[in-house]
Amino acid sequence: MAKRRSTTASTPTITAEKDLPTRFEDLGLSERTLAAVRDMGYAAPTPVQAASIPAVLAGTDVMAAAQTGTGKTAAFLLPSLDRLGHARHGQGPLMLVVTPTRELAAQIEEVAATICAHTGHTATVLVGGVSYEPQRAALHKGCDLVVATPGRLIDLINSGDCNLSQVETLVLDEADRMLDMGFLPDMRRIVAKTPANRQTLLFSATLSDDVLDNTKSLVNNPVRVEIAHKGTAAETIDQFVLPISHEAKNDALIEVLRREGAERVIVFVRGKHRADAVCRRLRKAGIECAPIHGNRSQNQRANALRRFADGEVGVLVATDVLARGIDIPNVAYVVNLDVPSDAEDYIHRIGRTGRAGEFGWALTFATPEEEFDLLDIEHLMGKNIPVYPRAQGIVLGDNLLVLDPNRTPADMLPGKKERKKIVDERHEERMARTAEIVANRSQRRAKRGRPAKSAIPAEKPKSSRRNKKANPARRSQPKQQAVGRSDRQRQRRRHPGDHGGVASRVR
Repeated sequence: MAKRRSTTASTPTITAEKDLPTRFEDLGLSERTLAAVRDMGYAAPTPVQAASIPAVLAGTDVMAAAQTGTGKTAAFLLPSLDRLGHARHGQGPLMLVVTPTRELAAQIEEVAATICAHTGHTATVLVGGVSYEPQRAALHKGCDLVVATPGRLIDLINSGDCNLSQVETLVLDEADRMLDMGFLPDMRRIVAKTPANRQTLLFSATLSDDVLDNTKSLVNNPVRVEIAHKGTAAETIDQFVLPISHEAKNDALIEVLRREGAERVIVFVRGKHRADAVCRRLRKAGIECAPIHGNRSQNQRANALRRFADGEVGVLVATDVLARGIDIPNVAYVVNLDVPSDAEDYIHRIGRTGRAGEFGWALTFATPEEEFDLLDIEHLMGKNIPVYPRAQGIVLGDNLLVLDPNRTPADMLPGKKERKKIVDERHEERMARTAEIVANRSQRRAKRGRPAKSAIPAEKPKSSRRNKKANPARRSQPKQQAVGRSDRQRQRRRHPGDHGGVASRVR
């Protein structure tokens, strides 16, 4: 692919919102696309839509940044499909949208389906976690639009099933997230398969220096649209912090859900295994929930979102795979059970609520070990997060995080080495307290005449053919033993879509 010359230094930038059109009819869209707008229920364009749509219709490259929940998906799909031609049988795609996660791809497909019903275009989604064959068949049949995650798209390019030589419009959605997830090499390989004279649209929550540096060779004289600056949270979201000890988090979460309601809530955690563990605790407390993280299959993740949308489960427990761009309507509030290590991820997490002009709120649990991550968030936003006012009666544990009431977001924070030293010391103190608690419990058990639980479980004897031969009783009853094992396995079998049983919802 010929390298595209970039002139981002002289790029016109749209930042003001007051002079933008306030009606879709004034943006230059055709009547058939305006019919799709009406079907989607849009009353007026958001600022990012009003600024981007005319530029896309004019065939200009666009780099756009706006807050999460402001309609960026429609901002690139409406004008792109409005001006897109139709591929012949067995040809295409003419438009390619690359996005970092399966959930985002499914969301883009949903919006595209409404528009394509009016424009007559065909769309195909290429994501991992599902069979290759239906995707190969759709590509060979021909399509106008492909929405894909980088990994699966690369696989189908390498196998010769996907040809990008006819792409007229390339969209990189959530470009900052793709860079964070290490997709830059894949992005460059994908872009290299497209024509040099394509139109390139880059949409992101932020246009940071990293995004600009790594994508400037992909665009040609783009229009830059920056509606919200980096670190800007939606004004419709009330934010609170709850200083707490690490040991008290799980019980405090259950109490918060019982007080504030366990319906339409998203709980964010660090780590896939932690998400599963939190789900198990919530279910034991009678709270219906479902996990979403990278270890779940595409069907499991889609099923969790469907059950949440239908009200079958009230709480989603998720890693940051759900933090970016996912449009889940009417989320009541968000809980950060763990403070994210990246301050920008906090903005995206809480952006799951308070969307499309609705109000929402977010609560962040913070321990002493997470103090600097919390201060980074306040520094990014330029404001302090107030303490949760309804914490009375919630057991918060000992050795709580102490927040200086006179702190300011501009306060100088420790450097990386000093910060790591402080956090490591606090972690060691917490582990020492935990070991002391375990030792005290063992002593109390011993006084009551109960055997102390060993920290290391006894090693089970390894089964072997030699052992079986040495045990004639086992050899003489193979069928009875096998039936017994099967019965026990059947009793322990879990629901295929969950880690554990599903308890009744808290009312």
